[in-house]
Amino acid sequence: MKRILLANFAECPENLHFERAFIRALGKHKRLSLDIVHDFDFHYDFIGALPPPGGKRFKYAGLEALKRAARGPYDLLLLLDFPKRARCAPAFLWLAREAKAAKKIYIANHLIPMPGHNFTADLVRRLKALDAVAAGYMLEFDDRGLWGEMGLGGARLLKRGYASDCEYYRPEPGAAGDYVFSAGSAGREFAALAGGVRNTGLGLKIFSDSRPAGLPAGAQFLPLAKNLHDLRSAAAGARAVVLPVRDDHKNEAAGNSIAFLSMALGRPVLTKRTPYMERFIEDGRNGFFYDTLSSLSVARGLGRIMSLSPAALKKLGAAARRTILRKASLDRFCSGFLRRFLSC
Repeated sequence: MKRILLANFAECPENLHFERAFIRALGKHKRLSLDIVHDFDFHYDFIGALPPPGGKRFKYAGLEALKRAARGPYDLLLLLDFPKRARCAPAFLWLAREAKAAKKIYIANHLIPMPGHNFTADLVRRLKALDAVAAGYMLEFDDRGLWGEMGLGGARLLKRGYASDCEYYRPEPGAAGDYVFSAGSAGREFAALAGGVRNTGLGLKIFSDSRPAGLPAGAQFLPLAKNLHDLRSAAAGARAVVLPVRDDHKNEAAGNSIAFLSMALGRPVLTKRTPYMERFIEDGRNGFFYDTLSSLSVARGLGRIMSLSPAALKKLGAAARRTILRKASLDRFCSGFLRRFLSC
């Protein structure tokens, strides 16, 4: 029986999705047991925590309690992101440097925290504490130099792509709705989106933590962080999903999380053409691009989507989901991870 410990201290929906995908990947193999220590105060019942096979899921209650609950040795110890709360810093450092495990791996499910933004990350940076792990994954568009400051570099620093929980984000039955959906905050310009939607006859729903100014009458705005429980249904019911990324925004992957989950749901996505997004979207076949953001470019993109027949729309949505299953699936990543580090 091989034993695995997953430390999931960074409370957020993305890390619970990762945990679920990891459990599903383990379910395909025998004689594996999983313990999960987490620091989630919110239950995220709309996602749902899966029972770990052969082990337990327990809340972090201090370092000494963790040492009693997570008695090694483990065959694999997996550190998922840096803890959000300073109370977990001693546990993270103990797990990385002292806990008994045949192999320790760090996985970034988010970009590296900048100095001063995360207490534990600052400690790890000062101590170069990730020099104790066998390997670690950074997101592919992150800064290798910053990870080197953590003690993780050279051949031990691996890259991974951003990925979605395609089991949670499955296409839902029913016809598409009568509104355009958008979400996110970084680099967004919602005025151009509102102008592009204005004469289409469609409504507009926006989930963002940056409230846009000058939304048209009838547009629905909801804070993203407080309405994550409705994100899936809002995207699944949209006629189209539009990500209005400013032309001057430097991150060419901006909007990928909303784009990928929407594509996994089989929805047509209209987003900014960048070299990164061209790896996932083939214009007109599984999604749509605009080259320069404006109300006119949004309106033209929506016109292309609205002109599709029901059969063509269904075909495009199926192609979009196939792309994410092949190129950006959490289940696919977790299965490959197990093959690589546990010979599963």
